[in-house]
Amino acid sequence: MSDSVITVVTDDNYLPHAKALVVACVKQGAWEKDFCLLCNSGCNTSSVQGRGIEIFRAPEIQWTNAIKFRLFSPGFRKWKTVLYLDCDILIQGSLNETCAALSKKLPNILCDGPQGSSILDDWVHFDKLSGGDPKTKPEIYAKLRERFPHIDKPVLTSDALFFDPSTIPEDTTGKLFAIQEEFKEINPRSYDQQVMDLLLYDRMESMTKDHCTWFAFDDPGNRVVSVEKGWRGDEAPSILHYWGAYAPWIIKTPDAGAYFNHRLGRVCHELYAENLAAFEKTFPLL
Repeated sequence: MSDSVITVVTDDNYLPHAKALVVACVKQGAWEKDFCLLCNSGCNTSSVQGRGIEIFRAPEIQWTNAIKFRLFSPGFRKWKTVLYLDCDILIQGSLNETCAALSKKLPNILCDGPQGSSILDDWVHFDKLSGGDPKTKPEIYAKLRERFPHIDKPVLTSDALFFDPSTIPEDTTGKLFAIQEEFKEINPRSYDQQVMDLLLYDRMESMTKDHCTWFAFDDPGNRVVSVEKGWRGDEAPSILHYWGAYAPWIIKTPDAGAYFNHRLGRVCHELYAENLAAFEKTFPLL
């Protein structure tokens, strides 16, 4: 066992994507340390067991987005650092160099960084996405604001996280679940990001575009100086986040923004398929 781990959260449906990602971490990210899959207890992990990948089974039998809260469980303290990656991430540079650089910012919890919307906007968005109507729940939103006055601050996205587990209070996971339970009427699908921003915001800091960014921001036309965004123009992030219809596994046409990765010179869905096919060779049975 090494002192650092890359952790991916998955269920049965996302297991192929998790496999492709851990291969990408090795092949495109030159990672030689530990891997861990965090999944619901009902997930069939037979295809990854015995291959040197640790399996952390959450007590939840069925999948829920809130399983991601268990990243902050004391069980991860056997490692000095945890790099968490969403399955819809593409790796295009050394993760060893990224983690070495980010380690200098510990004990903060490093995250992908801010986006244009506020934490409140995130709650409203996911409420609507779950079929709710925020206008009919003014009392709940008033309570949210009263409990967490910082909800007008920018969302800090949690598609990638880096932290030292020893600095995370043991009750963190429990507190996250408690917040979700308290406000489940406006977050019935248990989306994790906006809950984390309520509890952990004061400890969170952006990885910056040097290490992680939304894929479109790394397109050649967006490698520019931006005072507003804090860009120098010469950043070379190792971690690119895709989302939804942009995910690396979705086959796209050449005119789609997420079709091609310019730094690797590869079609994204072809690279994904190649990595998935290489899983058993990259992680042979021990």
